Amino acid sequence: MSESLENIISKGFHVWSRNLNICIPLIFNYIIQVAVMFAAAVAGMLILFGTSSLDNIATMTDDELFEIMSTSIGENIQAFVVLVILVFVILLLFQSYFFGGAVGMSQNATAKGDSSIADMFNAAGNNFFNVFKANFVMILVELAGIVFLVPGAVLVRNNMELIDSSQFAGGVVLLFIGILIWILYLLILDLLFSVVIYTIVIEHVSTLDGITEGVRFFMDNKFGVFILWIIIFIISAVVGIVFYITGNIIAIAGSESMNIAWSFGSQLILLVTLQPLIIVLWTRLYMVKTGKDIYIDELLIEPWGK
Repeated sequence: MSESLENIISKGFHVWSRNLNICIPLIFNYIIQVAVMFAAAVAGMLILFGTSSLDNIATMTDDELFEIMSTSIGENIQAFVVLVILVFVILLLFQSYFFGGAVGMSQNATAKGDSSIADMFNAAGNNFFNVFKANFVMILVELAGIVFLVPGAVLVRNNMELIDSSQFAGGVVLLFIGILIWILYLLILDLLFSVVIYTIVIEHVSTLDGITEGVRFFMDNKFGVFILWIIIFIISAVVGIVFYITGNIIAIAGSESMNIAWSFGSQLILLVTLQPLIIVLWTRLYMVKTGKDIYIDELLIEPWGK
């Protein structure tokens, strides 16, 4: 079955509108990640201040807090590193599990018209470790772009005492160029890896095969992937700007409770609407372009064979 990109988007929107439960794994993931971050913050405070100092933190001056923090960080740097790595791995595991589940639900919704929580557990259970490894590899590849910052950072560091020197100025310019190149590098990788996770879940393949086939899919469908990526990018940017402006208006109004409510509420809106819709659109694009079975809704069949 072949569909134009316009039909993929319009029919994908229809599939999402009748399968709003695709947001459930995303909401589960958000709740768990908030809980993990809260537990990590408590653990960090205990490492930083200890139970005795933590009881008296409210009565400490800024200088006392700074002194305790600077001393504690130096003495417990290994504990902080272990905590950061542990939190990163836990968050990535949960994110991989629930995102894989959301893709599985989207796949069933696209192929059969409806999805269920059982689809989430089946897809997540069968693919989450491969999804986790793929996410980990892609993060490492993205972090490799730090190399673009090295020349400028070294030049700036070596001339910190000569701020007015041409070498320092050249280092700052080189560092700025390195940042721009890294951003471009990340955007290119985002395009190349855009359907990797979808490939792993839909095709039930290994991490390496998923990355290879995902990149190959992009190379074979560059125009469709790029246009959908641009559309999603623009929509996400517009929504982000609107939410940012709304948050500032609430902050200016001076209502702290409303500001907190908006912070969680705006995230919930994205989890329920935009993020699952994006997952459905990428899923449908992949399934259509790879010849997978697609559910045909009689109400959406165009007349005269169009």
